[in-house]
Amino acid sequence: MEKLNQNAIALAVGITTALVYLVCLIFVAVFPLETVITVANYFVHGIDISGIATKSVTLAKSVIGLIVVSLSSSITGYIFALTYNWIGERA
Repeated sequence: MEKLNQNAIALAVGITTALVYLVCLIFVAVFPLETVITVANYFVHGIDISGIATKSVTLAKSVIGLIVVSLSSSITGYIFALTYNWIGERA
């Protein structure tokens, strides 16, 4: 089994997640709150988020969110590749 490059996987997952985050951020900024709630409810399997949903998007919250999501997903990607390689050595 071919080994994965942990750093490349971490970077790819981090960048991909950052792009998805930016698309979501634009969606929330552009569409009315009701539309955002409807779409978000599909993602959380019908749980009604209307009681907690707001449209208080600020630049600071957006940048912090982007950093947190990108870093946490990069770490997840690194751990995934590390685990994949570890399992591959034993299979």
